Amino acid sequence: MPDRPLRILFFLYHAGYLRHYGEPIRLLAREGHAIHLGFTAVEKDPGDGLLAEGLAAEFPGVTFGPAPSRGYFDGWRRTSILVRAFTDLARYMHPRYAAAPALRSRMAAKIRLQVQFGKGDPVTGFLLVKLVDSLARRSDATLARRALRFLAACELAIPTSRRIDAFVRRFDPDVVLATPLVEYASSQVDYLKSGRALGVSTAACIASWDNLTNKGMLRFTPDRVLVWNEVQRRELEELQGIAGERAVVTGAQKFDEWFERTPSRSAADFKRRVGIREDAPFLLYVCSSLFIAPDEVSFVQRWVTALRADPRLAADELGIVVRPHPQNLAQWQGVDLAELENVVVWPPGGAQPDSGEARADFFDSLAHAAAVVGVNTSVMIEAAIVGRSVLTLLDPAFDETQEGTLHFHYLLRENGGFLELSRSFDEHLRQLERVLEGGERDHERIQGFIGSFVRPHGLDVPAAPFVASAIAELARETPARPPSPTLAVRLLRLALLVPTAVATASTVVGLLIHRFTGRLAGVPAKEAQI
Repeated sequence: MPDRPLRILFFLYHAGYLRHYGEPIRLLAREGHAIHLGFTAVEKDPGDGLLAEGLAAEFPGVTFGPAPSRGYFDGWRRTSILVRAFTDLARYMHPRYAAAPALRSRMAAKIRLQVQFGKGDPVTGFLLVKLVDSLARRSDATLARRALRFLAACELAIPTSRRIDAFVRRFDPDVVLATPLVEYASSQVDYLKSGRALGVSTAACIASWDNLTNKGMLRFTPDRVLVWNEVQRRELEELQGIAGERAVVTGAQKFDEWFERTPSRSAADFKRRVGIREDAPFLLYVCSSLFIAPDEVSFVQRWVTALRADPRLAADELGIVVRPHPQNLAQWQGVDLAELENVVVWPPGGAQPDSGEARADFFDSLAHAAAVVGVNTSVMIEAAIVGRSVLTLLDPAFDETQEGTLHFHYLLRENGGFLELSRSFDEHLRQLERVLEGGERDHERIQGFIGSFVRPHGLDVPAAPFVASAIAELARETPARPPSPTLAVRLLRLALLVPTAVATASTVVGLLIHRFTGRLAGVPAKEAQI
């Protein structure tokens, strides 16, 4: 029966991804579908778990729990981690990433940490680190393509996990979804592989604007890939090697609310709440993630000092609200800008604007700002949706995480975006002066970008229903028959048994070494294994 309730199995890396998919899940749950959310880790940030608890409390058909993983002594566990890790590194060997050394270095560093804390034997660890260091220095399109082709074949040869197969079989889903899949060496690939092996349709859900460009590879070709826009459809083909016809363009459902929401208080009330002058405009500085801006405090201090020294801006009358990134709060602990008149760090302890007053405060800060300034963050897109002018200053401190990332360029005016870019403090201050004088905001350009990048189905058409509809349609389709492994795949699987056995043996030897050295150092054996 085509209208029967569906069973949807959705694997999320952590519950924080419900900020992206909470509304589509609500729409599906209201239609009576059963949805189970499987989390690799329930929380990345404190409060993430409340998002899952809230959905489950609202809808009896929504359940959640930890996602299964390969057993510790599953020999393929280590092989799959290494194959996926080197796949992620290999993409950055392509010359298109030559100007993005931070992305390549980040991925190489993660593999080194994996080797260091994986408790393998020292010899294998030394050789792996040498290999990582060598590949991280290479920039060769041919080598990158060959490496990715070989590693993709290895991924096909890695069998499904019996533990995960059993979990999927018990839920008996109509569709298996996963997001974001692009985390380093992501084990989420195993969920989609198990779904396909069991004859269930599969989909990858692309959560954010940077997921296909500056993280890892998808490593699996699902039946559908849910993307924001045509830009991501092209990224899917050019950067991930997946045919564009598998993409379903839905728009960015995370931002739906900003198209309808209105301020919860007046500008004067907001300024009074924040603690800046009520009779003057203010700039909102939106902070970035730790990777983008590991030392943003010193930059903000330089920025504020430059503003205060510029007589053209009547800077002593201009308020400044600095909003810390909710995942990059540590550097702001104890920072006091009270000596700078009419400047506040707010909220002082940071806040994840999920609901209630915190969400209202976040929206009001955007809606009442005279302009928004930042380094490289998705809040810039939110500010543009609300109709604010958005500016950025290229700074040597962020060379590698501004122009050194592919997704940043989408926002620039020369690429059809809305972002006012400057290459010096003087140029930046002149841009701010024009904005504060009520200069042309180029409304049509901003709306054009938002229409193509965020709401490709129309500025007045929410994206969440498209996501929910795409999931339901895929769940109702007759899934393709899972392909039988080819002879080449079977032979490669057989060949991989050797390194798989070596990896398992290395882990056992490493555990024995750690246990023995831990005892010599007076560390309890149990702690030595952690």
